[in-house]
Amino acid sequence: MKYLLDTHTFIWLAAKPDCLSGTALELVADTQNELLFSAASAWETALLWKLDRIELTREPVFFIPEVIASLSLTPTSINFATAIAAATLPFIHRDPFDRLLVATALQKKIPIISKDRILVEYGVEVVW
Repeated sequence: MKYLLDTHTFIWLAAKPDCLSGTALELVADTQNELLFSAASAWETALLWKLDRIELTREPVFFIPEVIASLSLTPTSINFATAIAAATLPFIHRDPFDRLLVATALQKKIPIISKDRILVEYGVEVVW
C-alpha cells in the first residue's frame, strides 16, 4: 500500500524514530508499503532547519536526499493541480505545507502517516 509521510514523520523517522507510534513504525518497516515523500515536506524541512527550529545532522541539501535514499522513499512533486487543490481546500488547517500534503493524499487516494489528527477533517485517512 502507498502512504504519504507528513513532514514530522519524515524528520522523526530520520532522527528520532522513538517519537513514532508503534503503528507508524510498523508501516514504515513493512517493505510491501511504498512511502511517498512530498517536495512540500522537503521544503518545510529545509525551512524549519533554516529558522533553527530543528537540528539536522547535515545541511538539508545533503540530509534530505540521503534520508530519501536510505529509507527508499518515493519522492513526489507538487504540480499545478495539487497547488490549486491545496489553495481551495476549506480553512480547517492554515498551514500551507499540511494543505499541500492533504491535497496530494486526496489526489492520490492514499493515507498520510501523521500525528496531526485535524487532517481527517479534510476526508483524508490519517494513520498514526
